[in-house]
Amino acid sequence: MSNDERGSAAGAGGPVSAFNDVSASAAGSPGPGVPPEWADRLRGIQSVSDAALSMLDPQALLAALVDRAREALGADTSAILLLDRRSGQLVATAASGLEEEVQQGVQIPVGRGFAGRIAAQGHPVVLDEVDHTKVINPILLEKGIRSLMGVPLLADGKVIGVLHVGTMSPRAFTGEDVDLLQLAADRAAVAVQALTVRVDRAATEALQRSLVPSALPAVGGLELAARWVPGTGKVGGDWYDVFPLPGGEVCAVIGDVAGTGLPAAVIMGRIRSALRAYALQTADPAELLDRLDRKMRYFEPDALATVLCAMISPSRDQIRICSAGHLPPIIARPGQPAAVAEVAPNVLIGVSNQRRRQISTLDFPPGAVLCLYTDGLVERRDQPIDHGIAQLRAAVTTAEPEVGCASVMAAMAGYTPYTDDIALLILRHPPGEPGGSKPDSSPPADTRTAPDLDVAWSGRHAVVTMPTEMDVTNASDISDLLAAVIGQSPEVTTADMTATVFCDSSGVHALARAHELADAGSSELRLALGGSPAARIIQLLGLDQIMPVYRDVEESLATPSQRA
Repeated sequence: MSNDERGSAAGAGGPVSAFNDVSASAAGSPGPGVPPEWADRLRGIQSVSDAALSMLDPQALLAALVDRAREALGADTSAILLLDRRSGQLVATAASGLEEEVQQGVQIPVGRGFAGRIAAQGHPVVLDEVDHTKVINPILLEKGIRSLMGVPLLADGKVIGVLHVGTMSPRAFTGEDVDLLQLAADRAAVAVQALTVRVDRAATEALQRSLVPSALPAVGGLELAARWVPGTGKVGGDWYDVFPLPGGEVCAVIGDVAGTGLPAAVIMGRIRSALRAYALQTADPAELLDRLDRKMRYFEPDALATVLCAMISPSRDQIRICSAGHLPPIIARPGQPAAVAEVAPNVLIGVSNQRRRQISTLDFPPGAVLCLYTDGLVERRDQPIDHGIAQLRAAVTTAEPEVGCASVMAAMAGYTPYTDDIALLILRHPPGEPGGSKPDSSPPADTRTAPDLDVAWSGRHAVVTMPTEMDVTNASDISDLLAAVIGQSPEVTTADMTATVFCDSSGVHALARAHELADAGSSELRLALGGSPAARIIQLLGLDQIMPVYRDVEESLATPSQRA
């Protein structure tokens, strides 16, 4: 073994008895086999793990880990690089004395350089002398680091990252140093893994909640209610969506992406967006799912999903359904017990299929209810799925959808508690509406209250003074203000940006949304820019191509509306 790699086997065949005693110690005191000179250093490492498990901020956790590791080893620098398995790169995530790695977004390919070799081999590496032949990260050389010691972060036997320390003067790291750093890495790995699971679950839930409708649309001739509940285990890819179409149809979709965690949630978001886009091109549910399938098999070849698409007619008295491997809906009609709808089965999204998917047509008279759901509502490990579907069928009535959702969730939880994700969507054709009704196409009254920003009126011309800085911190307020003003139906609204010195893309997006609102209401939104530095981003992002731009407010006020 070369001097450059001394200690590479320390974790496996070196002085491991002390390491094992320490790692088995659950409290803050060192184990009985620990050398006395390790005691203070180990207390620092132990404090890392104790603090780590109670901290919720991942960056603060990792910052504490590298600080304590550096102090415990008497080193000048310390850094953690976490493995991104999709790219095969180690990503600099936290550092002490080597903050440039994180600030510059350093990424090291597994198998290359100092850290890459540790990740590839899964054991410690020591460099007594650092030079350009042994590291590929130029920051280590520029910083003047002379010696390095690094160990893998392991979770369930797999490398999840690398922890390394360095010194500005030559140092011969000992086997005990390696053991101590490996102990720190092992404790760090436990904390990082536990935190990653929590953060991943929280991020997945947040993403999923952002992708299911925050509020169901108000559409004429239909009553709607829904539930989405994450499971007690890993969060999956269950979702639903409802949206009206230009031809008067209403598209209701429910599905379940195979897999769990963020990957499933991301696929779910892509499917939802694709379905909405394709629904603007065709109201044929089979064609819609065929297009989705082609898209997914090309761009997401490993993805699988069950999807059911229900297209409710403009008259609301008929539903055309196409199912791609999804469980059949429950339908309840007035005066009849709820039944499993007779829907033709078709293969899942993502599975090669030469046959065109079949469509099933259901009568949907006034007072009828359609219940769409995912498997988490009816599947239980100790029961046949038919039992769960029968239990659901017994719980579905022609009651109002909100009452129906509450009744179904209570009944199914009483049947046996659910552990998987659940998506539930109930639609009702309101009773007393023979022949149905067309959706109300008139825009809803704007009830939003304008934020406290300056608005002046000159006849039917509104002038809104923009703040000196327009960015992500106030873009939502700006958007609300402009929407509230435009909601009062002025002929022209001028956004006065002559005193605005900074505008980022969030501010531009707020202006673009306001332009869309004004355009939809046959109004006009203008910009008064003068010599504002913000004029450049307006030009670069093309906003000046859709909105009239004026030198100042006076010029805008003197110019008649182009829509008059």
